[in-house]
Amino acid sequence: MKLSALRVHGFKSFADATEIKFHEGITAIVGPNGCGKSNISDAIRWVLGEQRPGAIRGAKMEEAIFQGAVNRRPVNRGSVHIMVSNEDGLLPVPFEEVEIGRIVYRDGGSDYSINRSVCRLKDVVDLCRDTGLGANAYNVIENKMIDAILSESADERRGLFEEAAGIGKYKDRRKAAQRRMERATMDLQRLEDVIAEVQTKVRSLARQKGKAERYFSLRERRLDVEVAVVKGQLDTLGGRLAEVEKELEGGALTEQGMIAEVRTAEAQVEELRIRQLDVERARSLVAGRLEDARSQLVTWERDLAVAEERGAYAERRLGVLVEERHEARKRAEQLTGEGVTLQGDVARLDTTLGEVRETLLAHQQQGEDVRRRLAKAREAFESVEGRERDIVRKGAQLEGDADGADAQAAELTRRLEQLASELDEAADQLTDLESQGDLFADRLQVLAGKVEVGVKHVDVVRQEVETARTAAEETRSRELIAVDRASGLEAQRSALEEMERDRQGVEPVVQAALAHRQEGVLGVLVDFVRAPDGLAAAVDSYLGPLARALVVRDLAVAESMRSWFETDWGGGGGLLLLPLDRVPSGSPGTLLDALEAIGDGAPWVRALLGAVDIVDNDALLQGDGPRLTRSGAARDPQGVVRLGNPSGAAGVLERREQLRALTDTAEEARGEAEQVRQLREASLSAVREAEEDLERTRAVMREAEDELRRADAEVAAQVDRKVRMDQHQDELARQLEGTRAARARAEERAALAREDRQAVDTEEEELREQRTVSRHALQKVQEEWEEARAEESRLVVEETRLDGELARVRERLEAAVSARTSTLERVEALDREERTLEDELDRVARIRAEGAEATEGLFHERDDAAAEMRLRDE
Repeated sequence: MKLSALRVHGFKSFADATEIKFHEGITAIVGPNGCGKSNISDAIRWVLGEQRPGAIRGAKMEEAIFQGAVNRRPVNRGSVHIMVSNEDGLLPVPFEEVEIGRIVYRDGGSDYSINRSVCRLKDVVDLCRDTGLGANAYNVIENKMIDAILSESADERRGLFEEAAGIGKYKDRRKAAQRRMERATMDLQRLEDVIAEVQTKVRSLARQKGKAERYFSLRERRLDVEVAVVKGQLDTLGGRLAEVEKELEGGALTEQGMIAEVRTAEAQVEELRIRQLDVERARSLVAGRLEDARSQLVTWERDLAVAEERGAYAERRLGVLVEERHEARKRAEQLTGEGVTLQGDVARLDTTLGEVRETLLAHQQQGEDVRRRLAKAREAFESVEGRERDIVRKGAQLEGDADGADAQAAELTRRLEQLASELDEAADQLTDLESQGDLFADRLQVLAGKVEVGVKHVDVVRQEVETARTAAEETRSRELIAVDRASGLEAQRSALEEMERDRQGVEPVVQAALAHRQEGVLGVLVDFVRAPDGLAAAVDSYLGPLARALVVRDLAVAESMRSWFETDWGGGGGLLLLPLDRVPSGSPGTLLDALEAIGDGAPWVRALLGAVDIVDNDALLQGDGPRLTRSGAARDPQGVVRLGNPSGAAGVLERREQLRALTDTAEEARGEAEQVRQLREASLSAVREAEEDLERTRAVMREAEDELRRADAEVAAQVDRKVRMDQHQDELARQLEGTRAARARAEERAALAREDRQAVDTEEEELREQRTVSRHALQKVQEEWEEARAEESRLVVEETRLDGELARVRERLEAAVSARTSTLERVEALDREERTLEDELDRVARIRAEGAEATEGLFHERDDAAAEMRLRDE
């Protein structure tokens, strides 16, 4: 079973959800003070059921929730979940991984869960019992727990050892069973008290039942007596009534006699009424006396019943008290004897413990002496061993120095041979370099000439490129101008086409009539006229509103349009209708020669414009008939002269002529732009060819320059190599001399090192013998120290055992003394209770005697009163 993961959220310093994985081996958590290391162990202890806030360093459990910070708000709950592997089946659940969780809320509530199922705290504790897990188990070892383990007090170690031994759950079960037994004992005592009280009530109720039965029996008897008395009275009254009736029927008495008899009867009746009142008053007094006697009898019966119950309880309790007092005194005697025995055990254990402590002190002093001798022996052995190590190290160093000097001498010999070979090779290379110097000088002159020719060629080609670029820029400017002109004309043409499409300048009613698509409506008049550019504005001005007149097939169509205008159209304005079956005839004029009448509306064009002549401005007012100038001035057949355009808007015909002219001009502009574009492309092609030629020329020049630089570099390198070879030759000569001297010194060091090595070997042998002697002495003292330490450990264990046994005996003695005191106090309490019960019995006896005497007198009084009432009733 291993801890595999820990999830913390809102617990102490972990405001955010944090998951910590525990891998194989040891996981260490390090960090500065205050970073929350201890909060992890607190979280593990807390989730396993810790209920003491002080154990997690808090004053109350709500402090385990994150309390907030400067930039963080506090949270409302804290939760911790741990995942434990259960592959070995140590936990009694059928899962290979177990998750234990705990959540605490700020209002004080908390929840526990096992594998995310809500459970009780007891379930978590029972699950972790005998596994090393738990709030107080040894899974979390703190400093105070280490102190408890190392402490000399057995009580502080007992809890940890019991948990490790697996007997903790049995102790918990024993405590739980003892608590249940104590509760059962208390319940039994309360049950006995309840039974005694109920039995008392049962006996009292039995007596009350007997009294009630006797009361009902007596009441029935009284009823029978009263019925018999009434029956006798009825018989008497019946006889008296018969006598009176007989006397009335006889009629023997006279009136005076009757009056006297009536008066006598009335006097008798009055006398009888007075006697009846006296009798009833006396009967009431007797009935009161009888009721008082009965009431006093009931009171005495109740008091006697209570006294009887108290007496019975006192007698039973006295019998129990005798046994309890006997048991208590017997228990006190046993505790006294046990206390004497325990006091003897305490004295014996004190004596034994003192002897053990004296022996332990002596062994500790002896062990301290042995420890000092052991330290001296170990120090002597370590000194000899250290000197031996130094000598061995020195010998190895001398041996290494000798071997190193030999190796260095051999290496220097090889180096001498290599230097001699390199010196010969350097002399040969110097000879070759001197012979190659003239060849490099001739090659440099040829390459310098090639570079000069390349520079001149590049200048010529660069000039050609600049000329081509200038020509390309000029064609580019011309192209931009042509494209701008073509774009502007195209925009104007598009605008005019859109105006023509939308029939701008035409009244809304005309547009609506055309949109109505009435059959027979052929279009507006200007749709059937085509005029040259110079006459379009003049024709528009002459026609005026007639230019937007609708040409219809006949009068029937005109009638339909009139009906539509009057019924469907409500937007104002007016329509001009030109039916083709009502075209008037006209005289020929010169205007039609300059115009072209087309389409179905041509008859109306000829009818309206056929008689018009085109004249100069000066001839406008001369002659007869309608006339029109090219500037737009006109005279109609009625003689009205119109100058300019009175409507102030461009005509539809003029706009169409402008659209045709703009279309032609735009086509010409596009053609011109295309020509300029082709020229620009040709110029750009020439520029690209010139640039490519320039780049090729530059590449050739760069190759020549690179070759020249390489040649210069080779010459410089050749000179540098020659200088370096001279220096290298001198250096080799110096190294050759130095190597010879170094080889001689190395051979000399090797000889000296071997001589010193012989002296070190002799000293090493002597120190080896001293180390053997020191080791034997150290081993002897070490054995003495082990024996002393073993004896001291045994005495410490014995002291601990005796100390623990003494503490337990003292606890038993204190418990025995306390139990004896409690038992004696119980005996005194029983004595007091016995005296109280005896007093109660005396009181009950007095009540019984007084009750017997009182009830006897009351019974006589009741019987006398009852007899007197019967007599009076009769």
